[in-house]
Amino acid sequence: MSKPPLLREEATGTSVRSLDEARENRRIEQLTRAHRPYLQALARKLCRGNFDSDDLVQEVLVKTMQATLTDVADERAWMARTMHNLFIDWVRRRATRREDELFDAPAPIPEEEAWWQQLTTAKIREQLALIPTEQRVTFELFAFEGKTYDEIAAELGIAKATVGTRILRARAKLRELLIARNHG
Repeated sequence: MSKPPLLREEATGTSVRSLDEARENRRIEQLTRAHRPYLQALARKLCRGNFDSDDLVQEVLVKTMQATLTDVADERAWMARTMHNLFIDWVRRRATRREDELFDAPAPIPEEEAWWQQLTTAKIREQLALIPTEQRVTFELFAFEGKTYDEIAAELGIAKATVGTRILRARAKLRELLIARNHG
């Protein structure tokens, strides 16, 4: 048995084999033209840069072409629901893939210790000698002797807020000195 004769050739070079197929193609073109802007906006909202929204729109249009929408009262609502369901499937697939990658991934190569991980109390005290006396004494009482702000304030005869300010300034200066020593 031979194929039915071609009714017309489309501009794209694809053949239309029957009147029903031509009607279906026209219906799909109309649906696409009518709903594509809405679907693209919805896809951008769903994907938020985590997935390709154009791919999601394309998948919805493919599903639409495969479905028979004669019983559907609201095509736009059907397409939106289909998009939402596809998006959920994508998210689930990605989560599953990430779990699989965790088990298949090789162990990370241990990196060399950063310079700050090699700091000792002696190295810190060496740099503290370069900090103004008021800040250094306050910092040492707090960091090395474990005294509270109240205890330091009572011992030095200063306000509790001054203790905090001196410690903050000592930390900043110490950080600056240590960075300069290890990078310069």
